[in-house]
Amino acid sequence: MNVQQDGDRLVDAYLKYLTKAAEPLPESRRTDLLADVESHIAEARAAGATSEDDVRRMLQQLGDPDELVAASTDGLVLVERYDPKFRGREVLALTLLALGGFVALVGWVVGAVLLWTSDRWTRGEKWLGTLVWPFGFVFVYFIVTLQAGFTLPVWLGIPIAILVGLAPFFVLGLLIKNAQPGRSAQAS
Repeated sequence: MNVQQDGDRLVDAYLKYLTKAAEPLPESRRTDLLADVESHIAEARAAGATSEDDVRRMLQQLGDPDELVAASTDGLVLVERYDPKFRGREVLALTLLALGGFVALVGWVVGAVLLWTSDRWTRGEKWLGTLVWPFGFVFVYFIVTLQAGFTLPVWLGIPIAILVGLAPFFVLGLLIKNAQPGRSAQAS
């Protein structure tokens, strides 16, 4: 990893933490705070803060993200926000991914589109949700009915069919567990 990448990694981690810490702020204050910090970082980087040590010093001078957020709450009474785990479109996406393939495959396609346009999952989770359902069921069908010229022993074929048949449900559980607003911006 080169020096520039180390500095970028530090800045990305700092901004990610600051963004998470600033979630309770009203949108306008949160946006202003992030813009100010990003502006300071850009100025310092343009002025020559390129080495990992320079970037560390610059971030220390900016201050602890929690303290920056606390300073931004001056005069505010913060209340805990309730971000619903699911909106209707996420429920519909997961339902159509799970059951839409049984309705002329159109439901699955609509579910996949809803999954990909949601901000609740990372790119990797979207790929997993998109591919495991159809390929899992096709693989089970292939093993159980077609067997394409070879025969698996029953002691191997049945457990494989069960595992592959259950995999989509594990993926659905993972998608339900990880559904949080704004996750699509995170690295996959």
